[in-house]
Amino acid sequence: MLIAQLNPIPGDLDGNLKLIHWAAEQCPHCRGETLILPAYALTGWPLGDLAYSKSFMAEVHKKLGEVYHNGREILTAIPDGAGGATPVLLNEKGVHYGNRFTIAGRTVAVSVGFEPVNCEGSDKLIVLDARPFRSGSVTETLEHSRTFATRIRLPLVYTNLVGGNDCSVFPGGSFMLDLDGGFVECLPLWETGVAGVDDISWPWTTEPENTWRALTMGVGDFVRKNGFKGVLLGLSGGFDSALCAAIAVDALGADKVRAVMMPSEFTSRESLEDAEAVAKMLGIRYDILPIVENVACFEKLLAPVFKGKDRDTTEENLQARLRGVLLMALSNKFGDLLLCTGNKSETAVGYATLYGDMCGGFAPINDLYKTDAYALAQWRNENHPVWIKNEIKQIMPQRLITKAPSAELRPGQKDEDSLPPYETLDAILKMFIENDAGIDEVVAAGYDESVVKQVYALLHRSEFKRIQGAPGVKLSRRSFDGDWHYPITKKV
Repeated sequence: MLIAQLNPIPGDLDGNLKLIHWAAEQCPHCRGETLILPAYALTGWPLGDLAYSKSFMAEVHKKLGEVYHNGREILTAIPDGAGGATPVLLNEKGVHYGNRFTIAGRTVAVSVGFEPVNCEGSDKLIVLDARPFRSGSVTETLEHSRTFATRIRLPLVYTNLVGGNDCSVFPGGSFMLDLDGGFVECLPLWETGVAGVDDISWPWTTEPENTWRALTMGVGDFVRKNGFKGVLLGLSGGFDSALCAAIAVDALGADKVRAVMMPSEFTSRESLEDAEAVAKMLGIRYDILPIVENVACFEKLLAPVFKGKDRDTTEENLQARLRGVLLMALSNKFGDLLLCTGNKSETAVGYATLYGDMCGGFAPINDLYKTDAYALAQWRNENHPVWIKNEIKQIMPQRLITKAPSAELRPGQKDEDSLPPYETLDAILKMFIENDAGIDEVVAAGYDESVVKQVYALLHRSEFKRIQGAPGVKLSRRSFDGDWHYPITKKV
């Protein structure tokens, strides 16, 4: 058998068919070997409601007749039109559906994503998957497969997709195991390809490199597959925007990334210096559009209706919203995708301005907590993996990782004026979000009750903002993109 991992586009049956035909032409020394593809190699994944569309599924079944190619028998799986999946074997005799097939004279059981299947009387178990990346998921999938293979005493074949589609990023890492859970062959993480028995590739990459790879693949594929020319972002002189710019450069190349600094009267000289330093380190286009006079115009316009009201966050948010207007104008004019630079900690507690710094079409780090983001940036500052196609050794000045974060919306303002220190905030948020802990449980873990209640209230009060936010790369087991389901209107 041959195993392959491909990077299909959801719904692109013709384009995905070409990828399958390419795979069928690889490894000519293994003629007659069956090619095992991941689930949904023809349709792409995730499909959303396309998986239930009768017209789309009719086209899928028509296209199955064209999958067999180059004399290569092919095994994959397609949606069943009712929320599940059906394995299909394609050869010179036609299209065959089911969970048990005879391949090379041997009986094989086929499961989609480790769904239960009868393995009795089988010589091998084949698992066709489309499993997106989550931190730690690669190792867990391998260990689960090894345990499964040794328990059923059968060799096991596992195939997985590669690539980014919307919020999901698939890491690949397909492999074959013997009945004792030992490697027969495997494909690398994060790369498309086809492997035969003599093409062993090991070891895989590990954390934090896998997270960096997921982020760059997620951004790169979102831009390429959706036809954007490049990306654009506001470069504030702060940490988050610098990290997003670096991810974009590693994903797309410096020539596809444009940064804009929009200083207000509260922007510090240090921020101006840091933003320029990041742009030079990354080699990206860097524009400066001052907003001091523009903010003053808005305040003058609003003065008659604001008469008698004290200055508050309204005026602060005017700055963020004006920046959003300028960035969206550049995005419209030049066809670049605007990146939102907010992290998961800020997204969780609503520390962002609707129609301001939340403007944009994709949010690379919205599933990355602030403290984890710092650690990831430190790793990239100290590492340059061979797969990165540039010579950038350091992505940002070290002081961006160590200085106190600030939105610079008023004199001397710091994030910790409104929020607990990020180490405390993230620890509490992870208990609430990832572990579904209640207030009492978090307090029992040693956190101040008033702080815990503050974070809990902010988390649930900010639902209306999150639901309007841009999608981003899913990294955790519970991102806000599809894994978190709380109503906006509630009393908790």
